Amino acid sequence: MIIAVDGTVASGKSSAARLLAQELGFAYINTGLMYRSVAAWARRQGIATGDQATLAARVGELRIDLRDLPDGQHVLVNGEDVTDEALAPDIGADVSNVADNPAVRDVLVREQRRLGRAAGNAVLDGRDIGSVVFPDAEVKFFVTASEEERARRRLADDRARKPDVTFEEVLAAVRARDARDRQRPVGALMRMPDAIEIDTTHNRGPQETVAQMRAVLEQKFGALDRLRQLARAHSPSLKPQECG
Repeated sequence: MIIAVDGTVASGKSSAARLLAQELGFAYINTGLMYRSVAAWARRQGIATGDQATLAARVGELRIDLRDLPDGQHVLVNGEDVTDEALAPDIGADVSNVADNPAVRDVLVREQRRLGRAAGNAVLDGRDIGSVVFPDAEVKFFVTASEEERARRRLADDRARKPDVTFEEVLAAVRARDARDRQRPVGALMRMPDAIEIDTTHNRGPQETVAQMRAVLEQKFGALDRLRQLARAHSPSLKPQECG
């Protein structure tokens, strides 16, 4: 069983998706970390991510795996752990270049499908999971919140890097990111007609978002134990930590 969680930046979708997967005993597949891993790999290889042709020519050789370890989810490219580089604070521009490269997206969609199918039961979060990666996902969520609330959530993190940043600057950045995500040439952000919208504007943390998701699942499948039984019955199901 596949649960797709798409949504806007700073809406809390990733934290909620991870907690929901833990609660259900499903694999959690952080697709954003996978995009970051390609940027990290390109740096190791000395490939400029803005050079779309060179990156496209090389990216087909990649196998990307995720591992759940005590300190969080790690990402491996061709067996090498690139998590630290993938999470580097200065990698954002390279990740954007990677995400807008059609050849990279083709490879990552392939890898995301492979991981999801290998796990059998998985929660994936991203921008195009329900529209492109798994359009036939059994459950689709679209997580969002008001622009102002998402800017407030980003403000503390942004001030850790730039103490004098203002709320107005962060709000403008959130609006600009929304516009870019919706206008991207490939993998654009969109809410699919069969996706259930989860508004987290007034939530105090990911647990409240998971509670909203749980209510949807219980309405659709009955008790969560019933959902787990259905998932096990229709899946080869590797253990979640064995995903990939």
